[in-house]
Amino acid sequence: MNLERIQQALQEERLQGWLFYDFRRSNPIAHRILELPREQMFTRRWFYWVPAQGKPIALVSAVEPHVLRSLPGEQRIFRSWQELHAQLRDLFQPGWRIAMEYSPHNAIPYLSLVDAGTIELVRSYGVEIVSSADLAQHFVACLTPQQIASHREAGRRLIAAKDRLLEELTSDLQAGRTLNEYSVQQRFLALMRAQGLLVEEPPLIAVNGNAGNPHYAPTAEHHSPIRQGDLLLIDFWARLPEPEAIYADYTWMAFVGRQDEIPSRQREVFALVCQARDAGLDFIRQRLATTQPLQAYEVDDVVRTVIARAGYGEAFVHRSGHSITTAEHGEGAHLDNLETHDERRLLPGTCCSLEPGIYLPDFGVRSEINLLIHEREVEVTGVPMQYEIVPLL
Repeated sequence: MNLERIQQALQEERLQGWLFYDFRRSNPIAHRILELPREQMFTRRWFYWVPAQGKPIALVSAVEPHVLRSLPGEQRIFRSWQELHAQLRDLFQPGWRIAMEYSPHNAIPYLSLVDAGTIELVRSYGVEIVSSADLAQHFVACLTPQQIASHREAGRRLIAAKDRLLEELTSDLQAGRTLNEYSVQQRFLALMRAQGLLVEEPPLIAVNGNAGNPHYAPTAEHHSPIRQGDLLLIDFWARLPEPEAIYADYTWMAFVGRQDEIPSRQREVFALVCQARDAGLDFIRQRLATTQPLQAYEVDDVVRTVIARAGYGEAFVHRSGHSITTAEHGEGAHLDNLETHDERRLLPGTCCSLEPGIYLPDFGVRSEINLLIHEREVEVTGVPMQYEIVPLL
């Protein structure tokens, strides 16, 4: 763990400290920030208090006194719940403001990792508990220069694999070969791996009404044929096969036919999705150029407003984007004011997707790009951005 960096962040937020709590790995954010061994067994409650200044204090059970020995500071051992409560009380002074993995009203469920009873217990000592949501981002979502480079490279390789797939599909269609969602999925999976990418889940390939389900995925048993006149959604993600590499995650749309055969409604709906995507991107650029904080939910509001004003608000059923880290759906801020109210800031050094979609009974469309947030600007990966449905013939 980086004690100096944690204490610096606490001082910047004017907090007296950060209280980490865990029971049987119930708090994965605490485990990540404190860099606890993945193979170690944890069966009892523990607390780890990091003050804004001074030495940390670990409260551990007498059954497992060894579990936090890798961490700096003092260790205090409790045997009974009464001893635990007394030791907790001694950590604080009434009126202190401290951070925990807590989200008021469960607004950000990804951060609501400390149970209500433990929150009540700590509050009984006269302290104010604030969410560690933005604090945690510094340690679980902000990327190193090497990680940023890994994301860019993964993005370049993914787009190359996508381009190759579309070329092969065109050749197959011209030759009259039979295609289906599952066979295309498996071929794309092989093309991504041929690019040297680590692909832990197959891409999403969906035609027509299947694409109206945002997370539809074909299987060997359940899939649809791909025929002339079909609209095709392709969602794909992967990372480099190296420790701490960052995912890239994109979605493109294609049509099984000529440009002039694409139905006008599909063109119009996709153009609207691109307009909403670009409105969100422009908003981020404008806000980053100022000193005003940029909160994730604000981007979702901008994107969603474009789609809602065109009459498709009910058909945009998911958030506008998600955090991207060493996990495809990471632990940082999500562009969301629909499924959750994510007030976390978009911090420099973080990565997220921007992916509005419209999902109708007979077809669905989505456009997904990735964003690297810098100090005063935003970088788009997965370029070029798509503005028209790709005709395969």
